[in-house]
Amino acid sequence: MNINKKNFMKLNKKFDEFSKENEKNKSFETIKGKMPILISAPHSVRQIRNGKIKGKDIYTGPIAIVLQQETNCHCIYKTKNNNDDANYDIENNTYKQEILKIIKQNNIKLLLDIHGASDEHGFGVDIATGERKNLNGNEKAIEILVEILKKHNIENIEIDKVFKAKSIHTICKTIAEKTSIPCIEIEIAKKFRDINNFSNISKIIEALKEYIIEIEKMG
Repeated sequence: MNINKKNFMKLNKKFDEFSKENEKNKSFETIKGKMPILISAPHSVRQIRNGKIKGKDIYTGPIAIVLQQETNCHCIYKTKNNNDDANYDIENNTYKQEILKIIKQNNIKLLLDIHGASDEHGFGVDIATGERKNLNGNEKAIEILVEILKKHNIENIEIDKVFKAKSIHTICKTIAEKTSIPCIEIEIAKKFRDINNFSNISKIIEALKEYIIEIEKMG
């Protein structure tokens, strides 16, 4: 992996909404790639859901960008809170609309939607599949993901344990219903997003990098 802790934290500055240089940010940014996989980080900044502010899923933004840089896949991430929640709002959700546009224009094979979760849930990673419905029949996509996570010593892998992505509010459920591609929401526990234990961040990035490359090979 061609990134260290210092460079990772430089990338993270993009997601500091309290920084004056970020005041004029648009709601989200995209990075175009050549590999037909799309990485999403919709909670890389704070959200507002039902009138309440929710904290960001810390470091999911820079994780998404590093994965894009390492694999040349496509990427989309939130950079500003527009009094919205990209993974919840049904109406006027420009983030979801942009995802559909990217998928259509670039023949995307898979959507990997990256989120962060508390360690209190007891898992290392919870893979939300809408009880397999969001896979659109591609069971192999989930089998490969679990296999690679285990290979990289990611502990306590669960599927649809706490987070299921069953609601039409979620990005994966919406996109899965409007396309034929597998849409996977991956909830990463805080211990794998701990900047004081950068080896764990590196571990999750390396695992997801290998997964993206393997999926692309499947054709």
